Amino acid sequence: MRELFELCGADPELVFSPYCWRVRLALAHKGLDWQSRPTRFTDKDLIAFSGQKLVPVLIDEGETVHDSLAIFAHLDQRYPQRPLLGGALAAERARLVERLSFHMVRVPLLKLLIPRVWQVIDPADREYFRSSREKALGMSLEAFADPQGGERLFREGVAPLEMWLRDQPFLEGHAPGGCDYLLAGMLFWAWCLGAQPWAEDSALGAWFARILQTYEATHGPVKRAAIHVEENQ
Repeated sequence: MRELFELCGADPELVFSPYCWRVRLALAHKGLDWQSRPTRFTDKDLIAFSGQKLVPVLIDEGETVHDSLAIFAHLDQRYPQRPLLGGALAAERARLVERLSFHMVRVPLLKLLIPRVWQVIDPADREYFRSSREKALGMSLEAFADPQGGERLFREGVAPLEMWLRDQPFLEGHAPGGCDYLLAGMLFWAWCLGAQPWAEDSALGAWFARILQTYEATHGPVKRAAIHVEENQ
């Protein structure tokens, strides 16, 4: 049985990391089963065997792989049916999508989601979360968080994708592929934390709904957090 170590909140059923969701979607795409190993921010000892400190970590028939793109490549090599990255050109395209999604989607969503992450994580994780994120951001969580501004930046960032998805159902054409899951992981991050900064009747909203429905059809409803965030946060 494959094991996927993935980030969870105080509720172990609430898994919300965008990078872990990428791997969930990739495994589902391949038609592979896995056992979730919910891992909190400070559970570093649980993944020490991987030689690093970040999830996702996948154990697949005794082989350990970490980093979402590396896991995609591993899955394509071991299970060539329904490729995620395909050949060299497709892999380069995926790396481009990864770079763009980081700057155009992840950063705006982080401004929106930091107050929500703070609410759902285990209280024992909060000191680590604050110190590590404030060191990376160069400012306090309160100074960085801007839910309204983050939503505005998100909509600006996905505008080119909105136009692209008006002409085809998925980023990769008539069926979803690795590039779809690289981006969708970011939206699942927001979705699981109870946020939806995209309009349901938009092309992006319809695209996300198709991916969500396909996943839930075989793996059941996605756990969402019920969170109320003050408008002035």
